[in-house]
Amino acid sequence: MLSVPDQFSIGSTPIIPSTVLAPMAGVTDTVFRRLIRQQGGCGLIMTEFTSSHGVVASLRRKKPSKTEKRYLVFEPEEHPISAQLFGADPAVLADAARHCEDLGFDFVDINFGCPVKKVVNCNGGSGCLRDMPLVDRLLKAVRSSIKIPLTMKFRTGWNERELVYRTMGQLAEDNG
Repeated sequence: MLSVPDQFSIGSTPIIPSTVLAPMAGVTDTVFRRLIRQQGGCGLIMTEFTSSHGVVASLRRKKPSKTEKRYLVFEPEEHPISAQLFGADPAVLADAARHCEDLGFDFVDINFGCPVKKVVNCNGGSGCLRDMPLVDRLLKAVRSSIKIPLTMKFRTGWNERELVYRTMGQLAEDNG
């Protein structure tokens, strides 16, 4: 029987215990994340998935927007913490990731898994799984824009007949 290791690392950051709190829309705000962290059962916590366009719009206003205040605020005791972003524009996603790094996040995670219609219709979340060249461009743009580790969440495929998990894994490896 396989056992779960006590810890793992992302880059040089140890994740102890080796569990990750899934980013859940409408649930994983800073209060919930701190509650989970205080329980001692989660080594890595993530923000709710956040629109890269919303983050970049906040930057253009030169003051924190509702998006930033709601999704990208965290307390020191939440480290290690990852900002999860979604989007389909490489430049916008890269700018949003850079901003998350500047805010002090330990990692950036790209959401290629959300199946919600309004996200998919914008080619975000799992909608990106229909376009592997776009995924590659997104990963290249974000990876080159940040120094902190980059991870990604994805589904096995767009549907049962269009499985892309091997390609996604290879793209992740190829893009560091």
